[in-house]
Amino acid sequence: MRIAWRKFALLAERFFWSSPVVTRSAPHIRDAANVQRLWNYFVLASLPAWLIGLWSVGNQTNLAIADFQLTQLPGWRAWLLERSGLGFDAFSPLACFAHGLLYFLPLFLCVLFVGACWEVLFATVRKRRLDEGLLAIAWFFALLMPAGVPLHLAALGMSFAIVVGKLIYGGSGRYLVNPALLGLAFLVFSWPGLLFGPGTWVPVAGYDQPSVLELVATEGGLSVVAAVDYGFWQLFLGDRPGAFGTVSTLGIALGALFLVRAGVASWRLIIGGLIGVAVGGLAGAALFPGNVVFTLPWHWQLVLGGFAFGLVFLATDPVAGPMTDKGRWGFGLLVGGLTVVFRGGSDAYYEAVMFAILLASLFAPLIDFVVKEANIRRRRRRLRDALNE
Repeated sequence: MRIAWRKFALLAERFFWSSPVVTRSAPHIRDAANVQRLWNYFVLASLPAWLIGLWSVGNQTNLAIADFQLTQLPGWRAWLLERSGLGFDAFSPLACFAHGLLYFLPLFLCVLFVGACWEVLFATVRKRRLDEGLLAIAWFFALLMPAGVPLHLAALGMSFAIVVGKLIYGGSGRYLVNPALLGLAFLVFSWPGLLFGPGTWVPVAGYDQPSVLELVATEGGLSVVAAVDYGFWQLFLGDRPGAFGTVSTLGIALGALFLVRAGVASWRLIIGGLIGVAVGGLAGAALFPGNVVFTLPWHWQLVLGGFAFGLVFLATDPVAGPMTDKGRWGFGLLVGGLTVVFRGGSDAYYEAVMFAILLASLFAPLIDFVVKEANIRRRRRRLRDALNE
């Protein structure tokens, strides 16, 4: 029991204090670029998207409450908002932000606690030090969830993400695909209604507000989007139903600039993903002119669903992605192209970026291998030509 408590204390210290790693074999050698510090950059970069997402969730919820003309609401969230004097004003940014935060905090703390329990258990059984990366995995897993997700399902998905996606491979730096994305995929396949069922995105009983991507894919394209008063720049800013971290392309773009400037994420991969979306849309429109998803302008793909979030924060995973520069171009092209293909070809799972990144991650080692082999052959050919001269 005492050992487990010490493990929890060390884990908390790793969350909030990213000290340089001191190796046991060489105690005087310190590495300032450890894994926890690397993931801290990703968490910091996602803060603008998270803040806008909190406001968006609260705004959508307060609008639903106003539409239903609800005066008495059950639950502890309503009690806190009423006692604080904030209320449910959809035009008050502070009230919307507070309402969204009251949905996010229990979710995040739940998945963080579940992940910490698994980390401590594996570290105790293996008699190894605690691994890095839990805070980032729990953070991004919570950002991908809808506001009304049951906590027991979130805990189950986080357990799958940590155990199957990370710990059984040996921890950070060894997994095959992004653990948070794998946990989301597990929940989507096990409970399809979690992301694509009625009443998913706005946590008000009886209120069904589908995502804009669902409207485009099932109701007839951009004309339906315009009929319900959604515009491109409105979606770009983040005023739409969706998960906590995925609604604001503006906030995600700010995070992308931060990651690229800090040298943590590859700009080649991000630009490759944008090119892949454009090429995939053009090819799909030529091959399937009657498909409304393929006929969308390419820039609309950026503000629909979670493509921007997936490309910037999940596809750039330094462990699951390729390591070569040319491989990152190819990886980004593959993610962008597959996203459009899966969106246009699926009748049920419209949020295709998740599957695109998971599939592309499995091909990342092959992409790097092809790039390296091509480089070796090119150098041999140059050496042979030089010797022949």
